Amino acid sequence: MNNIPKVSVIIPVYNVEQYLRQCLDSVVNQTFEDIEIIVVNDCSPDNSLKIIEEYKQKDERFVIVDLKKNVGLGFARNEGVKVAKGKYITFIDSDDYVSKDFVEILYKTIEKYQYDVISPDFYCYDDITKKISDSRHPKEFYNVPISTITIKQKLLYCEDIHYARKIFRLQFLKDNNISFKINKLEDTLFTWEIVLKTNKFMFIDNKIYFYRVNRKGSIMATTNSEFSNNMNLFYALKELMDKDANNKKYFDPVLNFFLMNRLFNYAWKYPDIFQSVYPRFKEKCLDNKNTRFAHTNTIKSFCKSKVFSFAFKSAFRVIYVSLIYRFEFKKIVHFIRVKQKQSV
Repeated sequence: MNNIPKVSVIIPVYNVEQYLRQCLDSVVNQTFEDIEIIVVNDCSPDNSLKIIEEYKQKDERFVIVDLKKNVGLGFARNEGVKVAKGKYITFIDSDDYVSKDFVEILYKTIEKYQYDVISPDFYCYDDITKKISDSRHPKEFYNVPISTITIKQKLLYCEDIHYARKIFRLQFLKDNNISFKINKLEDTLFTWEIVLKTNKFMFIDNKIYFYRVNRKGSIMATTNSEFSNNMNLFYALKELMDKDANNKKYFDPVLNFFLMNRLFNYAWKYPDIFQSVYPRFKEKCLDNKNTRFAHTNTIKSFCKSKVFSFAFKSAFRVIYVSLIYRFEFKKIVHFIRVKQKQSV
């Protein structure tokens, strides 16, 4: 291997000794060998560091970044990027694993097209049932450049693109100051910032990553902090939109995504938190007459289904949230009509 590897594989590690060997073995045995394996120990309290050191003794491609303070997944990845030497970088979570040709496929594809980002498809591995299932990747985005305003708007509305399991041209990230800037739901902000700043981005339909779900102790486990984390994510996204006038055209799908997939979903789980937070959200976003909603009918259908679904479980929540829907949708429809008149 040359002194400068072609690809830097960055693996943040925290409290995953049960799964770590499977992850590291899948990387060590890659068909593409010209890599460095940067493992960031995020002050893990278990035996993860001992396992990492064991692998480093056997393989000179390993680079250990041993953090003395726990910083969280996103910021741990940033520490790995700081020491990366490769032309390209890719992230693998330490409780996941990859196919033997993972790096080879990504490297050859990004070199062929000279893109900034290539995103592969993936499988979901259920840690409870031990079953592997296909991902729900948006098929319409495969093997086409994510470059036009229209396709970017559609992409930002999708739920299943918000992950860091991609290969990136390192210089592109540095030139655009793209890093993990929040430490909860960090992949969403990171991905959306990339979509906004590049026209050289493509999804490929190779299923070469195995994403572990339903893992005990996972940071993705549901807690009552989900709602607050999502609100913080949205305000970070809004700040990103406000920084650049060119980003304004992408605010509508971001707001639609947030309403559909995040805000109203958590309203059912945490009505008290929703009641305290929603007025601020409405003031900052829904009262803005420059905002139009491209998926009004879809949101209406979604809300109706939620009302019927939860009708027998919690009458109070249904009444409370459905009333909010009713008044806000009237406002949404009014905004759309105003926009239509202005465009005539």
